[in-house]
Amino acid sequence: MSDRIDRVRSFFAEPEQYLRVRGDFNIRIRAEVVQGLVGPEPVDTILDIGCGNGAISLPLLRGRTRLTLLDISRNMLDLASARIPADARDRVTLVNDDFMAADLPTRSFDLILCLGVLAHVDSPTAVIERMANVLRPGGRVIVQNNDARHPLGYLLSAYSSLSRKLLPEPYVLNRIRSDAVIKDFGRHGLRLVGGYRYAMPLPGMTRLFSGDQLYRAIRTVHGTEADNQRAWLGSECIFEFRR
Repeated sequence: MSDRIDRVRSFFAEPEQYLRVRGDFNIRIRAEVVQGLVGPEPVDTILDIGCGNGAISLPLLRGRTRLTLLDISRNMLDLASARIPADARDRVTLVNDDFMAADLPTRSFDLILCLGVLAHVDSPTAVIERMANVLRPGGRVIVQNNDARHPLGYLLSAYSSLSRKLLPEPYVLNRIRSDAVIKDFGRHGLRLVGGYRYAMPLPGMTRLFSGDQLYRAIRTVHGTEADNQRAWLGSECIFEFRR
């Protein structure tokens, strides 16, 4: 296991820190966008990579859906485990491991979720390749990244660099261009079929406004995944790919 993965594991050992930084409003938006892209029909098998507290994937437990919650943080998995409905526990598998090292059968999932993960891994390209490997024919992947090519992405990166000088972080986040993500999936036969782009609040705004206010502001500006307005303003990208 690489030194970076060890650092990632240590960082996410304190779930409250990450969840506080991302904000309830952003997790709420991600969960709603995923639900909108997936639609109302049950999915047979789902893998949630970097599942966090389970807020995004647990609402997709419908009918006889089987869900695998995978996270490198044992503490994150404990939070997710506590949220599993009692009548669905026998259909949820918990995996405490790095995705690249986890024992997962090939072509075994109908839907893979990968949100808030690519920025932290050793190789985004390798992670995309393995997702393609464990995805079933006709399956879907919903993935998130912050577009490094977008002007707002540059601004957030500059702010992050300044913050690291004042308060060193355990590792530098990957800066990934959205066109590179789309190209990597395309190499493995997955085409872009949907998505949602939106702008995260500028640094400092989370101290001035409540989570509900920020949620309403983002939805007012960018609409929903079914009617994504002013997408060009957003560097935060949630993409849906289908094989």
